[in-house]
Amino acid sequence: MKTYRFNPKAGRIGEGSLEGLVQSLDAPLPPKPGESVIKRAFKRFGLAQMHMSHLVIDDRTIYLRGKADNAKDRDQMILAAGNVAGVSAVEAEIAVPAGTPEPEFLEIKTSKTLDEVADKLPQDITGDELLDANQPLVTAKDDIYPGQTIRLPTEN
Repeated sequence: MKTYRFNPKAGRIGEGSLEGLVQSLDAPLPPKPGESVIKRAFKRFGLAQMHMSHLVIDDRTIYLRGKADNAKDRDQMILAAGNVAGVSAVEAEIAVPAGTPEPEFLEIKTSKTLDEVADKLPQDITGDELLDANQPLVTAKDDIYPGQTIRLPTEN
């Protein structure tokens, strides 16, 4: 099982009338999310039908087990859970086809668009490529926020 770290102060709020809004990094640490919050995050992004066989929450860590057809599907499962306000880590054991590259994630610091993020990367990646790698979790190049974790594009 691999552990992926997230900023627990950042992320989408999962409960009540504020559901779906982004938690500010200036706000106090939100309460730890419940299982229903994580499941709603998967559903919000159309990931509810993925092959997840196990989801457990222990304090601020989400434990995921399942399988994915490719790197993007696996990474989206991890990011959908990790980018919920109050989550500090995702431990994932997600089976993927042999040869699938390991995830490459990046926490957004101050950038306001994916083009700004791409300009700061040492790799030759465009904002459009970042957007494609992160859809449906990110719907536009300016649909990012400080503290959010996104994926860098991989071969598959």
